Amino acid sequence: MRTKKFTFVMILAISFAYINVSATVWRVNATPNSDPDFATIQAAHNDAAVLNGDTLYLEGSTFPAGALTMTKQLTVIGNGYFLGENPETQHNISPSIISGVVYCNSGSEGSKFTGCTFNTTVYINTNNISFERNHFAYGNNQLYANGNCSDILILGNYFDSHPTWTSLSFTYTHSNILVANNCFIGRVSVSANFGGIFANNIFSNPITIHNSTLVNNIAHSTASLTNCIVTYNIGTSTQFGNQNGNQENVLTTDLYVGATGNSTDGQWQLKVGSPAIGAGEMGTDIGIFGGETSYVLSGLPPIPAIYSLDAQSLPSNSLDVNLKAKSHN
Repeated sequence: MRTKKFTFVMILAISFAYINVSATVWRVNATPNSDPDFATIQAAHNDAAVLNGDTLYLEGSTFPAGALTMTKQLTVIGNGYFLGENPETQHNISPSIISGVVYCNSGSEGSKFTGCTFNTTVYINTNNISFERNHFAYGNNQLYANGNCSDILILGNYFDSHPTWTSLSFTYTHSNILVANNCFIGRVSVSANFGGIFANNIFSNPITIHNSTLVNNIAHSTASLTNCIVTYNIGTSTQFGNQNGNQENVLTTDLYVGATGNSTDGQWQLKVGSPAIGAGEMGTDIGIFGGETSYVLSGLPPIPAIYSLDAQSLPSNSLDVNLKAKSHN
């Protein structure tokens, strides 16, 4: 029991390196007898003591944290995902699962999600929302803009969908949308009233994009592009042509290390000799591990993480603790 308490205290302490020190950190954990501040994420959000600017630390658990209708500005920090597949991730390898539908409504402007696993559709109904290093594990319309919105950041996420379903859908009027360093297994579709940047993404299935800049991306399937600026991308067919730094007809087997012996997200790392290495704008790598917001394996949030913990009771009723931690900025 003392080991568990110590782990929670250490995680909360190092979390302050990432969040506003004037804010309050609240623990959310649905695991029975885990002694959290709240058992569900909605209960945490609704509590009068939880204020705009606070942080919800959604601890890894086999028990999901429920649904969320958000009308406050909050930072939600999860544990990451694929934690048992990659080395030196977390001592607790359970993901932080949000199992019910998520609505980012008016009042939640400035909110951020990182390190979470969404087993549901996430609806964006307002401006200035950030999704960084999350796992979208639901089927269709994983991240869906349900109305007009602007100033949305979608950075370093893993969209794990069926090839015929949609990972990312923006169907209204949208501006200043940055979509960078994401792996999209499902389709991507944005409307004719969209304006944004797609940089360093992997598109495994068809994309339909309007009025955007595409740079340093890799596409494995068809691309319908209208009124777009397209530079330094790689296509496995002729999606981007071969002008303006673009490459065409590149084999996927020449690009990545592949699935054999690698994790679900680690398989997309560039292999030695890959034509994507150093071939992007300003000499960066093309794909999710290049650029300014490089993909982080397992979606580990940008705070130090304890990946090894050994705590033993001593005869003097003290606790001998050995731990290993690393930063994931």
